[in-house]
Amino acid sequence: MRLILAGLLFLAGGALFSPALAQDNAVDPIDATLSQCLEKPAADSTTGMVACFNAARDAWEKEVVRAYSNLSATLDARSRGILRGTQKQWEAYKAAEQRFQQARWARDRGTMIAVTLASQNADLFKNRALTLRGYKAE
Repeated sequence: MRLILAGLLFLAGGALFSPALAQDNAVDPIDATLSQCLEKPAADSTTGMVACFNAARDAWEKEVVRAYSNLSATLDARSRGILRGTQKQWEAYKAAEQRFQQARWARDRGTMIAVTLASQNADLFKNRALTLRGYKAE
């Protein structure tokens, strides 16, 4: 048990000092804009919060495209093909996730489910953009 715990601590310590994670210490401009939007009086409503998260999602979606293009330009043909395949799989996952969110179960959850789903969608694109950025940084 101690050996497993020591190994996990070692891995966590290594991750804390990775260059990709060091970049994450600075607040991304998209996240800063989202925070500013959520602080405005208009974000006191469900509709206002959803609008803020949707704007962040749109910005992260553009960042996914930019980060993908930047990374793709640095790869050899075989790696570029593999990346293209993973991107298509991610896009299929994203589409399936969005179909699920629009299913009947979401309609019976009250108004705050819209905020939760909008936030999760923004995070979905953010995580992909950061993953692509991280590959380029390495």
